[in-house]
Amino acid sequence: MKAKHYLILMLAWMVLIWVLSSIPSKDIPSIEIWGFDKIAHLGIYLVWGVLAALYLLKRKASSAMVWISFFIMLLLAALDEFHQLYIPGRQVSVYDLLANASGLLLAFLLFFILKSRESA
Repeated sequence: MKAKHYLILMLAWMVLIWVLSSIPSKDIPSIEIWGFDKIAHLGIYLVWGVLAALYLLKRKASSAMVWISFFIMLLLAALDEFHQLYIPGRQVSVYDLLANASGLLLAFLLFFILKSRESA
């Protein structure tokens, strides 16, 4: 797949995250499994991070660009949590943010593993 396709998928996934986090909690079905919410956060942000990592690999991005991308995505994850203050029934959770950050971190670790294998 070409770099631009990964970019489109990455941006579409980001929009999906923001749309889903803008749904009032009364409209979201509740799953009463301990930790499921955090696993869902980690997985959703892992997918977003993998799409970004694949885009950056295709673009042969420098390490500096990769780190800048990671921190911008981390900032967007924090803003996504913050904007939930204004959504009825939703709340800001530091644990959700940590799960989001963990998903991004795993994806970017994968980027560096793939990049090191590619250059070996």
